[in-house]
Amino acid sequence: MVPLDRIPTENPPPTSTAWMNPARAIAIIAVVAIHSLGTVVEENFAGMGPDWWLANAVDSACRWSVPVFIMISGALALDPDRGGKPRTFLSKRVRRIGIPLVFWTIVYVLFRRFYLQPDDQAWNPGIAILTGSPFVQLYFLYVLAGLTLLTPFFRLLSVHGSRRLQWGTGLIFLGIGMTDQWVSMIFDVGEANIATRFLPMAGFYILGWVLRDIVLSARGAVVAWASFIIASAATAVWAGLGPGEKPWMFPYEYLAPGVVVASIAAYLLLHFHMREGFGLLHRFYPYSFGVFLLHPLLLYPVRNAMGLPNTVPGVLLHAVIMPIAYALVCAAITWLAVKIPGVRAVFGEGGPRNPHSRPSTPTNPVAPDSPDPARSRPNDSDPDSEDTAAGREPTP
Repeated sequence: MVPLDRIPTENPPPTSTAWMNPARAIAIIAVVAIHSLGTVVEENFAGMGPDWWLANAVDSACRWSVPVFIMISGALALDPDRGGKPRTFLSKRVRRIGIPLVFWTIVYVLFRRFYLQPDDQAWNPGIAILTGSPFVQLYFLYVLAGLTLLTPFFRLLSVHGSRRLQWGTGLIFLGIGMTDQWVSMIFDVGEANIATRFLPMAGFYILGWVLRDIVLSARGAVVAWASFIIASAATAVWAGLGPGEKPWMFPYEYLAPGVVVASIAAYLLLHFHMREGFGLLHRFYPYSFGVFLLHPLLLYPVRNAMGLPNTVPGVLLHAVIMPIAYALVCAAITWLAVKIPGVRAVFGEGGPRNPHSRPSTPTNPVAPDSPDPARSRPNDSDPDSEDTAAGREPTP
């Protein structure tokens, strides 16, 4: 605990969160790429040819996306300036998270039963729901629901806790989550379920707030890039050459050491590189929640029709071109769906589109002693509008 003594007790000055909009847009593409390549990595593992190593490398390099979504959610939800009564906060989340969770759980249970596994009588939908992961991407909604229930209590850290306490709590939760992952995966002890699936991710949630206002220096960005590249490469090498019957399983987990390092580095790098510009991504991000919800309904039929790639060009197609295509089609569907009153709720629509408005360029030069508008946090009129609606819900 000695290093914690070197941490200042006060939080750094607040910065704009506009960078989170393009960050989410990039992250959702990375999530779709993971799902596009997941079966390729699993099915082509035995051969371990160039196609598998390429799929493995891309998959390893995209694993930061889910933890970063969790960190963005925590960065916004734990903001002490937002305040709000717990009852108000939780009632809004019932609408913004609860309705999509119930609706899309039903959709994907039916999709799995009647399209993907019509003849698998051993699969039990009720048990799948009780695991908190009834389909490939829906576990995130169950994680977010659990973290939401604890948010009013976690927010006490940012309101009353010192900077050291926030760091210590986040690191302890992260360490517990990493240990839980190691024990459950390597030694087959225990398994996450609907009541506990969110707990291992709590460290990312808290550290998202702790790291939110840290802006890297140019030298710090170089170090972060080096950390990201080395961690992603280590994940790929461990997945291919590590011990075990199926060594690709554990290193890909979101709380595996390499993924944790890559995720924290990616979070800081996104803040560093996306503080201004990226207008196209700002326009795309409101539909990222819809991309998250819809893409398997498009991805699985298309991939089944195309077949799994077993060449390097085929893997590149599924790693780069197809994820972008899936995202654009799903974003277009979401754009149309949220215009229909009876459909809006299942896409989480409800609040303002931006957690904070993008910092505008001042018409007059900023005086040397004036506040930098890019470091302000404008439009905090709704204390609980931080992270929801189509694309506002940080989603993998």
